[in-house]
Amino acid sequence: MKTIHLFLLFVLGCAGGNCAQAQNWPQAAGPHGDWSTHTEAEVPASFNVATGENVLWTKPLGESGQSGIVVWEDRLFLTILKPFEPKPGSESEEPKDNKTSTIRALCLDASSGAKIWEYQIESAVETGYMGGFSDLTSPTPITDGEFVWFTNAGGKLVCLDWQGKLVWERSWRSENEILKPEKAFPFNKQFEPFMVGDILIHAEPYDRQDGARENGWHYLYGLDKKTGTEKWVSEDALTQYNTPAYSLDALGKPTAMIGRGGYHDVPESPSGYSMIDLENGKRIWQTVLDGKGDTALSNACFNKHFAVWISEDDNRLTVLNAQNGEVVKTIDLRSNVDLRVYNQILGRYVLRRNFDLTELPKSKIFPAWYTNTIVGQHLYFMCFNDDLKQPLMKRWRDLLPVHCFARVNLVTGKVEILEVPVHFNDRGEYLWKEELKTNGLNAKGLDLISDVRSKRDGWWWCFNGNPIKVNDTLFFTTMIGNCYAFKINTEHFDESAFVALNPLGPRGESWSMNTPTFAGGKLYHRTAKELICIGKP
Repeated sequence: MKTIHLFLLFVLGCAGGNCAQAQNWPQAAGPHGDWSTHTEAEVPASFNVATGENVLWTKPLGESGQSGIVVWEDRLFLTILKPFEPKPGSESEEPKDNKTSTIRALCLDASSGAKIWEYQIESAVETGYMGGFSDLTSPTPITDGEFVWFTNAGGKLVCLDWQGKLVWERSWRSENEILKPEKAFPFNKQFEPFMVGDILIHAEPYDRQDGARENGWHYLYGLDKKTGTEKWVSEDALTQYNTPAYSLDALGKPTAMIGRGGYHDVPESPSGYSMIDLENGKRIWQTVLDGKGDTALSNACFNKHFAVWISEDDNRLTVLNAQNGEVVKTIDLRSNVDLRVYNQILGRYVLRRNFDLTELPKSKIFPAWYTNTIVGQHLYFMCFNDDLKQPLMKRWRDLLPVHCFARVNLVTGKVEILEVPVHFNDRGEYLWKEELKTNGLNAKGLDLISDVRSKRDGWWWCFNGNPIKVNDTLFFTTMIGNCYAFKINTEHFDESAFVALNPLGPRGESWSMNTPTFAGGKLYHRTAKELICIGKP
């Protein structure tokens, strides 16, 4: 297993712009596996697809999709759903009937977005188009510069060569039939595959009744990347709702933290985290964090010092020691808050220092799903302040706005909350405090959204894309197609930390559930309509 150690040391050590691996983005979580990269190139932190600012090119996509964009030198890899075609003789079709079991794997030219090849992947399960939570394309591809691995979340994993030819494929099967993921409810699949050395780490429901593990529960699978052969199955399970992270522990061992818990009575238990040895799938530690409202609807982000568990109902963070899983402290997100709210009359931010949000009725600081990320000793996340959207709570919105991001110091417990604008108005000025909606138009002008929750602005009840960090800039994307940029090296999480609001298209006409990608000095992003390349002209 020395190969794994050397590979991880190489990847995690590529901090400079001269490292070839750091110039690529080979998987969802980037070259280091922690959703970050470092570059000596200038980072385009401010852009506007609607006006063309710092946009190098855009390319229409054949259909919507939710995977991240993988970059290897001059090639891009991503997935889309099978392009929707109305039934013959029907000019329109009821949105509820818009379903498919097929995705298309795309290989595109990184300099123009031109298609090099595509490959169609069938699955056993259908999904709707434009889902505000996930669809068959949610898992991001992986590449090592020689092969590419694509997942159809409905039940199939394929390995393709550089020319798009099938090398091997793997379906999730039971003894008698293909094991359909909905049998292990819920369908929502937020797991992102990743690679450690020659082992491809995948999440699948366990298809055996051998007493070793629970049939139908989800586990990590360590697969030989060249053949798809199982090397190991993790000792502990994880829920489909969880997005694990991986890193090296203090002894240089490659590990991944996985979580259990969530809505809809997910079967995997006990609720909490496990640290898994990626050489053999064995448990290093397991911490039970049971309790009402505790969920794994998050990125299982950690570093060598900290891991955090997010409790929805009581506005609490549990800070764990990442080396042994022991609970270090809990932090109430509503106390000791520095709250910065934009006052439109004064035209500036107003600070309420050491504010106690429990003084407000039904105050709630709920970290938006999959937006949590740890940088150093700080946890960053987008807020879901759902109760404030109720009509009776309108008068409290000036004290605790709906549209906020937060930073929490995991050492001191200090919470900082910053209101942000929601878009630009028709005069090109920041628009504040308005609840917006968007449509689901694809490149053909068809609105295929079947769930009205997919037409909201991304500030409540959806799975926004994971944030990424490029040098000292964090990028967050919302469903309405806004990409927010923040600096992480500011003393306070205030207006100096807020870099820009970057629209991925006109207001109300852009829809994105995607994570941006940075490679070769360029930022790549996508909406339901198009692929976008961002950089300095």
